[in-house]
Amino acid sequence: MMQSESKKNILILTARFPYPLVGGDRIKSFHLLRHLSAHHNVTLISCIHGEPPSKERLKPLTDLGINVHTVTVTAMKNGLRSLKTLWTDQPLEIAFYDVPEFHALVQKELKSKRYDMAIAFFMRTAEYIKHIPIPKLLIAEDCRVLYQSRSASSTSNILQRMTRLWEVMKLKQYEPKTVQCFDCVTCVTETDIQAMHAMMPEARYVLLTNGIDLEAMPASTEEQLQSRKGIVFVGLLHVLANAMMAMTIAKEFFPRLKALFPDLSLTIVGSSPGTAIRNLETSNIHVHGDVENIEEYFYRSAIFLHPHKGASGIQNKALQALAMGCALITTDSGTQGIPIKHGEHAFIAKSSDEMIEYATQLLNDPALRIRMALNGRTLIEQHFSWDAIFMQLDAILHDIWTNAKDKS
Repeated sequence: MMQSESKKNILILTARFPYPLVGGDRIKSFHLLRHLSAHHNVTLISCIHGEPPSKERLKPLTDLGINVHTVTVTAMKNGLRSLKTLWTDQPLEIAFYDVPEFHALVQKELKSKRYDMAIAFFMRTAEYIKHIPIPKLLIAEDCRVLYQSRSASSTSNILQRMTRLWEVMKLKQYEPKTVQCFDCVTCVTETDIQAMHAMMPEARYVLLTNGIDLEAMPASTEEQLQSRKGIVFVGLLHVLANAMMAMTIAKEFFPRLKALFPDLSLTIVGSSPGTAIRNLETSNIHVHGDVENIEEYFYRSAIFLHPHKGASGIQNKALQALAMGCALITTDSGTQGIPIKHGEHAFIAKSSDEMIEYATQLLNDPALRIRMALNGRTLIEQHFSWDAIFMQLDAILHDIWTNAKDKS
């Protein structure tokens, strides 16, 4: 933060409450809030799903001096709101989060004090501030048209494909109109920026990637890496894409690998695993749901399998695996936004057979696995520290304020 920068009043909107730190969007929004609140007066308005928040859940944010407001939402009520996608220009994901109480809170805050900046975290909250006449930043993360297009093409479920194609149709109209309302739009990969620019070249786009808390995820020594065993997959297991990856690993990859390595184990870790995931449990497949500390499962494991398909944006689970010394085997789409060199930082598989082949190679060659794990950690240290992300954010905000001053 530039020393000459005086304190500003900043309003930040999130679609999910940024605590606990489960899921990439919560992790990133929490760290950005932590940084901004150290230098500015920050107010957060956030949806919180299910029950109203307890003081304990608010405490990590209020302890930072953040003025916190929440709007409690439920899947059923918001699901009914999403029906208005049928007669408005809003995509389903926008209509789902278009909550009247949230609109009222935003308007009340804007009337109560002069804000120098409004930040929408995700396209889902852009609706609340896109027309207000103050400097505005949209942390979009990814291009939603690209995300839904890839997701539609990668699913074999007819209903899911039809739903995603509906979203693509809606987003092709909604997304370009929305991004042009903001002074700047950030994405986590150049691929997403290029897709956004193709739809709306007049808007300003900047790369703002994701960070890793290197202090919370210390590097492993070669001796510690030597002792690691087994395969791990970590993700939000209530998210369909993650559940499908876990099922693929357990049912397709693991039996083939176990035939070659009889003592091999597979660990699946994540929040809210469904019945299908829990039923994978055997003497060699271990399922751990809603754990307090996912890091310990990374640190025990030798290999992180990540058969990612479609979508857009950056894969936080891949960043975490690299940071904590798991040899990573992923796909082309799993490397988006991460400057991985195949065979140096990770293996990039083009097919299921290649994923098995690379896992076999790593299990047979501990020296190669350790070397790749060490290289992966170095990659994270060089490109994905939170300090580097904060510098990017400060530069973006400074540019927005400078441009706004020049126009006035």
